[in-house]
Amino acid sequence: MKQKISCTSLKPKYHYCYENVEQAMTAMEKYRQQLCVIAHEKRRQGEVIADQSYPVEVIALRPKQIRLPPLLLLGGMGPLAGTIAFEQACQMFQDNREIVLFQACSLPDRTAIIEQTTRILSAFSQEHQIVVMLETAIREGLHYIYSISKPVQVIVLCNTAHYFFPKVWHRLQLNYPKIADKLQWVSLIESVMYHLQTSNLCQPLILGTSGTRLGHIYSQPLQQANIAYVEPSKMLQLTLMEGIYQGVKAFDRDIACQAGEKFFVQMLKTQPDFDCIIAGCSEIPCLFEWLKATSVDKVKQFLSQIEIIDPVQIALQCTAQSFEIVEAILG
Repeated sequence: MKQKISCTSLKPKYHYCYENVEQAMTAMEKYRQQLCVIAHEKRRQGEVIADQSYPVEVIALRPKQIRLPPLLLLGGMGPLAGTIAFEQACQMFQDNREIVLFQACSLPDRTAIIEQTTRILSAFSQEHQIVVMLETAIREGLHYIYSISKPVQVIVLCNTAHYFFPKVWHRLQLNYPKIADKLQWVSLIESVMYHLQTSNLCQPLILGTSGTRLGHIYSQPLQQANIAYVEPSKMLQLTLMEGIYQGVKAFDRDIACQAGEKFFVQMLKTQPDFDCIIAGCSEIPCLFEWLKATSVDKVKQFLSQIEIIDPVQIALQCTAQSFEIVEAILG
């Protein structure tokens, strides 16, 4: 029996549509400014800024002529990371496919739920709630896919949300099999694992939210693949979380860079043995770009030399490669 749930909080407040990449990329600059204004106003009022501080919105690129199946990006976790992913997808695919970003900002904090789930049994209801909401967000996002081509590729832009996705996918297959049949889920984690296994990289540093760490979202598949990895100390993890939550998610560049610089200065003192960084939170690539522009020289130099694995970028490349293979077979 299908469970009836309220989708009110996942109904978009605004829907922006663009006919070509040039229009979309120009609009994204204004959209970033809008998000920054919201954060500034919330901060002025003394509010704690979180993903849920921003509205649920839809941003779509709908070229007149397309040759590739559509792409649904489930974002809003946080909204700046979703914006960057949409821009990356537009730059990669140009006017060749419909790209829809569903900014599901109202979804509950994933890390908080994982932390509670690992501590208390009563957290089951909260985990169930986010599973249902993630399933609902995918179905809601599909309403804004106008192309009839299949499959619809879906990338969930939050690394931490992948903890819940086996259950989300099971619910879709059980309750909405016709919808599930036309979807192709592109996993950030599987994309990263494929990248590591086809490269010469052998000992990554995993950086992500505490939820990603507690949920073993990257550490478990790395262990299963016999790939050694490094994680920051508990104290450094708290510093990283400050950079993510009070910094990037809140559009506070100063706090983000202060926390990020503190993190790497301390990390580099221990000289851990790793050959790449898995940016296992979608805010982290943005944090790195800010640090490259403003941090002390040794942090800038380190981030410029080390290979940084951006899971969203890798997943987008995987979708592109899948179409290249099909086109090569079909000649």
